[in-house]
Amino acid sequence: MNKSKTIAGMIFSALTLTTGSASAAIVSDVTIDFQGMTFSSYAGKPNLAPVAGGNCAGTGGNGCYYEDGIALGIVEDTSNPIAHLHRNGGASNRLLGYHSDSTGIYVRAQDSTAFSLKSMDFHAPINDENPDAGANDVWEILGFSTAENPGLDTGDGTNYLTRVAYQTVANGFSGALTLDEAFNNISAFWIHYKGYPQTPADGKQFGMELDNVVLGAPVVSAVPIPAAVWLFGTGLMGLVSLGRKKAHLTVA
Repeated sequence: MNKSKTIAGMIFSALTLTTGSASAAIVSDVTIDFQGMTFSSYAGKPNLAPVAGGNCAGTGGNGCYYEDGIALGIVEDTSNPIAHLHRNGGASNRLLGYHSDSTGIYVRAQDSTAFSLKSMDFHAPINDENPDAGANDVWEILGFSTAENPGLDTGDGTNYLTRVAYQTVANGFSGALTLDEAFNNISAFWIHYKGYPQTPADGKQFGMELDNVVLGAPVVSAVPIPAAVWLFGTGLMGLVSLGRKKAHLTVA
């Protein structure tokens, strides 16, 4: 056996152990267009622990909406047991509706693996059911490093422990929205009206519609290789060089 090749293989193996890769259900872009919505509303809670098959507890309109391996519903609202999302639009162009009768839109993969949130059609025009356009009237999109995030409705709205991505959308915005790069490797995201992680108890009104949510494979940066490993590799390469010199002298 060629000793140089053997040592080079050892170096490769050592370096390989220091890098990581992520497996995910989503390996190419998918677009959630809500055309499969068969119920007028959905009240499932994908932020809680899943049941068999990665589904949400509950069935039909009491469960989540599923499309392309994605579970979509609301955040559990301990203040309102009948919170839900709406099926909007017509048969040829379904939209998901979120109004002030729920805690927002929560999305995770059914197998809880990571993904990238790339873009969406976000429609929140100012109208009778969405009347406010003040400086603090914005929608929050929060990305999380874990698929399950119980208790979000009772959090402070800004400092959730597993939050790794954050973006706001001004109320009144209507159009295609591109997400920040921070959403390239998340396990769940939540859209809700700022200041209202629970259903409003003060009469606040708001409403938006969501469509064409584009999800892709997670983008994971290479894990930095520790300096000690580089030194180890350098030492092995030195042995390779020394071995070659000895072999040359023996032949001579």
